[in-house]
Amino acid sequence: MKHPLVSVVMSVKNGMPYIGETIDSVLNQSLEDFEFIIIDDGSSDETVEVIETYQDSRIKLIVQENTGVAKAKNRAISASNGRYIAIIDADDICLPNRLEKQSGFLENNPEYCLVGGFVDIIDKDGNYLYTEKKPVEDADIRKHQDLRNPWSHSSVMFSRKAFDAVGGYYEPVKQYIVDYMLMYQLSMHGKVHQLPEVVVQYRIVPTALSAKANPKEFDEITHRAIRAGKMSDTDLERMRAIKTKEKATANFKASMYHLYLGRSFIFHCFNRSKAKEHLKACLQLNPGLAIAKYYLWMARLLPKFVISLIYNRLSPNAGTTFVRDL
Repeated sequence: MKHPLVSVVMSVKNGMPYIGETIDSVLNQSLEDFEFIIIDDGSSDETVEVIETYQDSRIKLIVQENTGVAKAKNRAISASNGRYIAIIDADDICLPNRLEKQSGFLENNPEYCLVGGFVDIIDKDGNYLYTEKKPVEDADIRKHQDLRNPWSHSSVMFSRKAFDAVGGYYEPVKQYIVDYMLMYQLSMHGKVHQLPEVVVQYRIVPTALSAKANPKEFDEITHRAIRAGKMSDTDLERMRAIKTKEKATANFKASMYHLYLGRSFIFHCFNRSKAKEHLKACLQLNPGLAIAKYYLWMARLLPKFVISLIYNRLSPNAGTTFVRDL
């Protein structure tokens, strides 16, 4: 039996209403030599029904009770046969030549085990916000990844050989930093690269945004974990405690969505009216959020060059730490 060049892997829980658009973007790739492993991790909406409407032999659907992202992705990859693994999340969109370009890079550069790419950030309705550019060359990526995650998980493709050497996603954490942990550990098994072009549209949705309790402690645990590829029992307990304290009401998540967009319109698009619109919406949902008041003050009063200076001086974790849950 001939194995495909690429296995596209997606885990999904309650992927409506975007799951169809994501599947279409994979099936319409310029590269044809791939399989598409979709694992439904305990959806309670119509996700499975939508997936089952696709009559394409490249799709392999696995339905299971919820286990968390790490276990779900490990199971999906164990059921796959490709030489390379491409990740896509269930609300993002692959550009048509993504698989062709990334697999071509890895085929032509066997010393590399991992490749990503730039992503276009879009809002929940698919409107373009800005392009997120990442460090490209191996040395720059390694320098950055010791400080913060330089990878967009939906944009990565990696070799099965390196994945097997690492041992897969770290299952005790279930989600949050498991992608960062895996990418860091993969980089120990070969050179890494980012294509200097957009390969994925990365969607920001209200239900997937949260703000971490104790962001400094969260970052300290994260950086210990990515280097070790695992967590101590103490760190794992603390990470779970941080997760438990996280504010996750629908209103809070919606406020984080508007805060994210407001910040994007200040720092990336410089659209004062849009920034103020979203920051006001954030404060209506979360009146006491000081960082939103600060950004609103910036949007109202500061000239563009001052805002640019402020942005360039901000650390990656300044203010609220945004995480799009996997």
